[in-house]
Amino acid sequence: MKVRFSAAARAFVSAETKYLATASRAGAERFRDTVRRALVLVADFPASGISDSAIPLTGARRMIVNGYLFDYDLIGDVVWIQTVRSSVNVQTIAIEDDRDYEG
Repeated sequence: MKVRFSAAARAFVSAETKYLATASRAGAERFRDTVRRALVLVADFPASGISDSAIPLTGARRMIVNGYLFDYDLIGDVVWIQTVRSSVNVQTIAIEDDRDYEG
């Protein structure tokens, strides 16, 4: 399948690459490799991403590759990657804090 990026996804990839390059050239290369791997995976296996009500975009699917979330839609014969973001600071499960700090 063809893979296309939304403007927001393209902007994140560009900004993240620039940010990582300031700290580590190797980190920027790993991120580029992650994006390439995600492109191949969604092109070859577009239905393999999870589809869950926790995804903020109705009808979207999500693939997680090396700690990055790729939210995408299947529209005709095109995979549209809508958002890309780091999963490092994203809460993936609801945590109940019952404030029971007994020792």
